[in-house]
Amino acid sequence: MTPRKILCPIDFSAGARYAQRVATRIANESGAPLVLVHAWYVPPIPIVGELVLPGDSIQALVDDAQRGLTDAITDAKRAGVETVTSELVAGPPAERILEQATPRDLIVMGTHGRTGLSRFLLGSVAERVVRSARCSVLVTRDIGEPQPYRHLLVPVDFSESSRRAVDEAGDIASRSDATVTLLHVLELPTASFIQDADERATAMLDDWAELVEQKTRTRVTRIVKTGAPAQQVLGVAIDDPSIDLIVLGSHGRMGLSRLLLGSVAEKVVRHASRPVLIAR
Repeated sequence: MTPRKILCPIDFSAGARYAQRVATRIANESGAPLVLVHAWYVPPIPIVGELVLPGDSIQALVDDAQRGLTDAITDAKRAGVETVTSELVAGPPAERILEQATPRDLIVMGTHGRTGLSRFLLGSVAERVVRSARCSVLVTRDIGEPQPYRHLLVPVDFSESSRRAVDEAGDIASRSDATVTLLHVLELPTASFIQDADERATAMLDDWAELVEQKTRTRVTRIVKTGAPAQQVLGVAIDDPSIDLIVLGSHGRMGLSRLLLGSVAEKVVRHASRPVLIAR
């Protein structure tokens, strides 16, 4: 699916600047318009008898943010994006970002902002957006110059959510001539059922892989593993350095709401060393 628009939240941190470069590449690749969003927010701190920040200081913050957005637009246009706009909004960042997105959009954002401590952990804003967005969210990782994705790892549990992930991966693969690896992880209480479950999972993976191959004419690899799903997904990504994007559904067969992350998706987004696309 080509997104209606690409929404890129920026707070002018290094992580956000990298996410903007990724969003710019995707906008050029897909032809979708790019919208750069900055939410300025001064948390209320009760101090009796005085204001935390005087009005001119707040205006200075707003002016700085507007200049930053103007520079970001200039950078995106120089990189070839045909349609790029900006939104400067006031309020808690996660809430304002979520308000800007529609179900057919794509949000591209870094793992953390100016207060983040590690590129391998989600910041609070990114976590809130990934958990609650109505649209797909691409969480970037600063691992070098952004390039078209060439090898997609797609964990599937044969739920409707993972079907959407496969569809998204197929669209990406068709645009960038990427290869796709479908991964299914068996969670079994005893070893006596492993062989039968493995055979059934392999047969289902073959069916799903055939659909992707017909749509994209790309090569699809199938992997069946046994163990804890999130751990196996992360392990496969580590073992194969050619994998440059993980695409997975927001929840699995036990998911209760399309607006909340399942435990597997949450663990993968938190700890993956690759960018992760949560498909909705």
